Amino acid sequence: MIYTDKKLEKLPWKHLTPDLDITKWDEVKSELEKLTHRAPETTAELLNLLEHASELSKALMDELSWRYIRMTVNADKEEFAEAYNTFNAEIFAPCEPYNFKLQQIFYNCPARSELPQNLFAHLEKIIANEIELFREENVSLKVQEQELATQYGAICSKMSAFFDGEERTPPQLSVYLKDPDRSKREQAWQLLNKCYADKKDEMDKLFDDLKALRIKIAANAGFDNYRDYMHQAMGRFSYTPKDLYKFHDAVEKVVVPFVGELNQHRKEILKVETLRPWDTAVDLDGKKLKPFETIDEFVSKAIKIEHKVKPEYGIQLEMMHNTNLLDLENRKGKAPGGYNSSIYDLGSSFIFMNAVKLHNDVTTLLHEAGHAMHGAASKDITIDYYCNPPSEVAELASMSMEMLTMDYWDEYYKDETDLKKAKRDQLEGTLTFLPWCMTVDAFQHWIYLNPNHTSEERNKAYGDIQKRFSAEVDWSGLEDLRRISWMKQLHIFEVPFYYIEYGMAQLGALAIYKNYRENKSMALKQYQDFLNLGYSKPVREIYQTAGISFDFSESYLHDLVDFVKAELANLQ
Repeated sequence: MIYTDKKLEKLPWKHLTPDLDITKWDEVKSELEKLTHRAPETTAELLNLLEHASELSKALMDELSWRYIRMTVNADKEEFAEAYNTFNAEIFAPCEPYNFKLQQIFYNCPARSELPQNLFAHLEKIIANEIELFREENVSLKVQEQELATQYGAICSKMSAFFDGEERTPPQLSVYLKDPDRSKREQAWQLLNKCYADKKDEMDKLFDDLKALRIKIAANAGFDNYRDYMHQAMGRFSYTPKDLYKFHDAVEKVVVPFVGELNQHRKEILKVETLRPWDTAVDLDGKKLKPFETIDEFVSKAIKIEHKVKPEYGIQLEMMHNTNLLDLENRKGKAPGGYNSSIYDLGSSFIFMNAVKLHNDVTTLLHEAGHAMHGAASKDITIDYYCNPPSEVAELASMSMEMLTMDYWDEYYKDETDLKKAKRDQLEGTLTFLPWCMTVDAFQHWIYLNPNHTSEERNKAYGDIQKRFSAEVDWSGLEDLRRISWMKQLHIFEVPFYYIEYGMAQLGALAIYKNYRENKSMALKQYQDFLNLGYSKPVREIYQTAGISFDFSESYLHDLVDFVKAELANLQ
């Protein structure tokens, strides 16, 4: 079924001229100098300045996004990484001092006091925070950091191993972790992990270089450590690092025992003496879910599902498909992982992922579609700060979309048994993910609060943290691989400290789904109302608009675990 054959069309700029070449520094610099040449005197002039600067920022972000997309789609070709790094170093980064001046102009403008506080108080807080943190000497360091971070994807894109008759990438090897043959699973697991073990020294060196740069950036900004610097730089106004430790503890006390129960059950069903790492993904009934055979089928069914949730969602995803904004299949040469990248001049997004015909591909696409609907909902917001929500908000949109689409997964699973299985996997996964989320976050706290560590000490610390949040899985004889398994997590290399938000948003998504089960129409309205806000309100207010609390306490986790258990019981 086709809901539309339309393609997305470029939105007209209000302030930028069509002949502005965003790839030429002289033209960008001239535009920035026009913006910073004269301070506004009235609220109308101040708002005009904000909107003009926001348009320029969005245009620059679009160019950077397209270069990032081409780089990750062709991660094995150096010229695309060079093009990305060149634009970042020669055009995007040199804008920072001008952006800082624009922030100062806004903050020092007398007319600012006349702006309605219900609309602009949050913006003032964001800008004040960025003014406080800006250091011109960090501009070049951040360019170096970004250039180094791109090397991670290049390293991973070249990984492969010969298995089951042909050369396979790590994502393709991971498919065999679902194989009923235990010996085959083990062999695939060993080869997959060997891909990273073979690159251990290269990755350790890369991370040490990144760590050194990050520590210097934090010191330049007056911070004792990079953890505290990043907490403020990410605009985490609603909670402290100590609150995150409480989150870690709550997951350890409430969720890890639940995962332990699941793993104990898994061990009994598989009839194994101990549960090994290659036993944790295989389907207990020996039947692997097969949601689709071709990429066209994969996309068309996702469009139907989104349309059933809300017709506008299906139309938006189909227009993205018609406009070639989806690159979904896994192939050698692509960077690992998946992401959604906003394309502002289309009022939409690009979705990148590595599909290998597993159920996880379904949830990944629907997850990224949640981000895309968030971006589409905020396309008319004229202030760029409000178009870029922090991860606690952005991931709430995507993780909630996974849950809200569950009623319509029969598009992929016509067999009722398969459908129930997919839903059980989703519900269990919302909780089994949390210990891993805490592991990644706790590990990053350790890294940057113990900056002078060696790579051996870092890997040992990771192994100890991973043990804290694991349950009923036997790693004996695999300690060396266990200690370096953090290297599979691209966020640690590319976007430091961006991970705990997945845990927060997971709890929020469960709470939205709980509301959905009680009152479907109200929950969907609240979800859309939250999307429409962008980042125009503080995090707690946005969660309230979504009909939930911004909470990750032990008691809140208990309530959600009980809800999941009840839902799982209904799927027996």
